[in-house]
Amino acid sequence: MKCVVIGAGNAGRPAARILNYAGHQVQITDEKEMEEFPENVQKTLKKMEGEGVNLQLGWDDPTNIEDVDAVYISPNIPKNSPIRHYLIDNELKLLINQDISQIVDNTINIDVIGVTGTLGKTSTTHIISDIFENAGYKVWTCSSLSGNLLSEVIVDGIISGYHLKSDIAVLELPHGTIRLLSELKLKVGLITNIYSDHLSEFEGSLEKYTKRKMMIIGSSEILVSSSQCREILNQHKTLYYCSQGSVCDIYGYLKNGDIEIKYKIKGREGDFKTEFNLRGYYFENSVAAAAVALAYGLKEESIKHGLNKFKGIPGHLEYIGNYSGRKIHFDAAFVPEGIISTLKQFSQDESDLVILIDNPDSTNPRDKLEIGKILGEYAQVIIASGYNETTGILDMKSAQEVLEGAKDSKAVKITTENMITAGEYAIKNSKPGDIILHIGPGAITNYEDLKSKMMRGIEKGCKKYP
Repeated sequence: MKCVVIGAGNAGRPAARILNYAGHQVQITDEKEMEEFPENVQKTLKKMEGEGVNLQLGWDDPTNIEDVDAVYISPNIPKNSPIRHYLIDNELKLLINQDISQIVDNTINIDVIGVTGTLGKTSTTHIISDIFENAGYKVWTCSSLSGNLLSEVIVDGIISGYHLKSDIAVLELPHGTIRLLSELKLKVGLITNIYSDHLSEFEGSLEKYTKRKMMIIGSSEILVSSSQCREILNQHKTLYYCSQGSVCDIYGYLKNGDIEIKYKIKGREGDFKTEFNLRGYYFENSVAAAAVALAYGLKEESIKHGLNKFKGIPGHLEYIGNYSGRKIHFDAAFVPEGIISTLKQFSQDESDLVILIDNPDSTNPRDKLEIGKILGEYAQVIIASGYNETTGILDMKSAQEVLEGAKDSKAVKITTENMITAGEYAIKNSKPGDIILHIGPGAITNYEDLKSKMMRGIEKGCKKYP
């Protein structure tokens, strides 16, 4: 089948690649020239060309489509665009997301566990993977640690043959990936929670955002969710987990350094515990992972072993070390609920807290005043960098807005242009015994580079302000 993909954006690229992988003759078009795309996208486009996809960039004439069997139009192409009218007028077959998703589903012939929600997707995905690996499974794991665009990561994994080398797939499914892969069948689907985020992509509507996340319901043979979503899911058969006082199918709690899980599901019930050395949101995410493993049918011993062996993931409540008497931590929190969860872990210490935050907008505007207000309630020093580590754009207005949100706080407030300077200022404005904590989306989207920048600044500060 000869296919044309209109638009080389975040949906068009993986759609073109999977169509090409499935044996179709594929052309992808975009009005942008190659050099107008970000460098990482250029690399992907050139990789696609090497795989056999025909690139037609700098193209903006829908009447050039000839001898084509089907067309896929990227969602960001305007509904009133000439190409859409051309397709209707010429009665060309239109491929939609469900068609792309079915190709992916037909290709992946192993059980799939899908993880969605607002917070905790990445760490929960990796805890689940560790549990299954410790149970003897060969696991194909896709998370934001592998790349910002998960649909592209998943398609890249298929082209690399990971689905053929594995017994099970554990896939993180953000809202964009769920839309593109809506027909991907899941043995177990997990919803970690639903909070206000990315609403600028949903016309400011939490209802529309929630509806997108709920697409996982129809895909899942077994649905697992935190009790936080109970009201949303009350019409659906769901296994609930919790770590509070709620009545749930799977309940977890911490006691004397152990994590204990009690459960009653599908005719099975019991409880088990194992040593647990992590902190913060890792606890709730571990309960979620245990719930998924139990729902899948793993034995208690396998789950215990996996939870015990899991040591955390980079950029998530990561302890870097002691520098001039300051304990340095690195975390990816950037949504208000996630920031509060992280900061609560450090508020239990008597040490002063110095917070470094990169531009929280990532690729999506967020309420920086609210974020600043939260930081002001916990920190003695707030250092906000205006550099967006995801987009590479300097936006000092964002940094100033964060500090404006903390205007009623007694915290020292500083804006910087980059994380190197922020690291240096963190040492200058702290003392031995203090905790220096980075938060912000750059810990996910630009982990190695951002961490390196911050640590260069901290090392420079240690020499300058011993």
